[in-house]
Amino acid sequence: MGKEATASGIRGWGCTPTGDPPPAAVSSDERANTNSGCLPPVLTRGWRRTTLYGILVFLLLLVCLNIALTLWIISALRLTMAGIGPIKIVKEGIQLEGQAWIVDNLIASTIMSQIARPITLHSYRNFTVLVSEPGRKDYSKMLIKRDSIECSGRAFQIHDSRGNDVFHASREEVRIFSESLAVDGAGGVVVKSALQSPVVRAPPGCDLQLESLTRRLDIRAPQSIQLESRAGGIDITSHNNIKLDSIVGAIKIDAPNIIISNLKEAPVVENQQKNPRARKVYQLCACASGKLFLAAPDTICAVQDNDTELCR
Repeated sequence: MGKEATASGIRGWGCTPTGDPPPAAVSSDERANTNSGCLPPVLTRGWRRTTLYGILVFLLLLVCLNIALTLWIISALRLTMAGIGPIKIVKEGIQLEGQAWIVDNLIASTIMSQIARPITLHSYRNFTVLVSEPGRKDYSKMLIKRDSIECSGRAFQIHDSRGNDVFHASREEVRIFSESLAVDGAGGVVVKSALQSPVVRAPPGCDLQLESLTRRLDIRAPQSIQLESRAGGIDITSHNNIKLDSIVGAIKIDAPNIIISNLKEAPVVENQQKNPRARKVYQLCACASGKLFLAAPDTICAVQDNDTELCR
């Protein structure tokens, strides 16, 4: 019974045909040799070695992929020893060739163009330059819009290439440090408050007009006012009265010919000259109100009591 049970228990073991009777006893070495003959040769050499080879192959593929991606990035960004593509790192800072798109803010101490090349700043909405100091609330700002330029700050100054002042504007005053201020246009200069200038003159070949359309025109000076025309005349026209007032001094009119036209002539009462040439000679008379009129040279410089035309 024991032999039959043993024979039936090991039937089919070791890849032997089930029909053939196995040997009575099989050793452990023979079993190992029998099992290795049924598996592939790769697995019979050891699963640890096969796993290590697989990991090494995966790492090799990963390294090759990283090298390929690195080369692609270098070629796409055009990385060189001097910089990135059009951007080169120089001693003074960063040099850019071509165009640069700034998405958010650009912070720099100096922006300048290359030698003999212009610089263009283009913005689709507006361009803002902001200068401030850390820890301080006040700042200077220049805003360039599509149709206007706005500057905000304590003062606005313009200097020439030599460093001399040309223009200064602040809340208190506006100064122009040039020999002359020329304004071309039919409208001229419109001043709402006051204009202070040592000299007001017109360019050669043009007339100088001081005009106030709806209000008064005042010319004031602490010492003297000089109106001079070297090659033409001076016309003063007013809708109402023209008043020349001197508080301390006198009003002096110095000219070889003084002509006052459109003066009314007093009627001749008595001692009328028969010579018609004498009618061209008159005497200048004044009313009590200061109004001037003409009278005959051989009559009394007076008007009648019922006069309503000369001294009204």
